Amino acid sequence: MNQANITPPSKHVMAVLTFLALLPLVYVIPPWVAAHISDHHGWVTQISVASIVPIITYVLLPGMLRLRAKLKG
Repeated sequence: MNQANITPPSKHVMAVLTFLALLPLVYVIPPWVAAHISDHHGWVTQISVASIVPIITYVLLPGMLRLRAKLKG
């Protein structure tokens, strides 16, 4: 696949993909952090966001975009 011929998805598609990627993570990671690391709300929030952002940025969204491009043809 030639990278020069790939058009970026619209902002609407990116918003939907981001939502779908975030939804399970925000339900799983904060409770896990609260149960295993700290139950202090501030720490749970900071650790959760520090975990979720790289997972979304470097793993889930690139994978979803590759899958979308493959399915799109």
